[in-house]
Amino acid sequence: MTAWLELKARFEELAGKHRHYFEFFERAPQAYLITDTQGCIQEANGAAVDVLQRRKRDLRARPFAALVAPDQRGSFRRKLQALAARDPAAERCWRTIVVAPELRIAVKLTTRLIEGPQGPRGIAWLLEPQPESQP
Repeated sequence: MTAWLELKARFEELAGKHRHYFEFFERAPQAYLITDTQGCIQEANGAAVDVLQRRKRDLRARPFAALVAPDQRGSFRRKLQALAARDPAAERCWRTIVVAPELRIAVKLTTRLIEGPQGPRGIAWLLEPQPESQP
């Protein structure tokens, strides 16, 4: 019975930490997305929802590439593939254009692989709006 109580206490402690980090992510002033290694959006914080001008539920499970301007998608996909493959020459930071309803938004993307026990399991993206003159 003691082992069960210890396990339950540990679970509650970890759940509390998870809530804490999720709230930190959600309330961060910077725009963050989490995708799988194929670029499918898993999570978007409030700031990312504001930048992309879409509802959170409309972003989940959507390919990030679908939000990139059509003339930029080929380059975006190549960079995404290089990141997911852990190519040492892969760019970790670049500028692109994302499209929101009736808007084109220049953003600087900064990425970080999220590692799992079997290799990369996702990508964290920081989106920083830029002046339009710097695609």
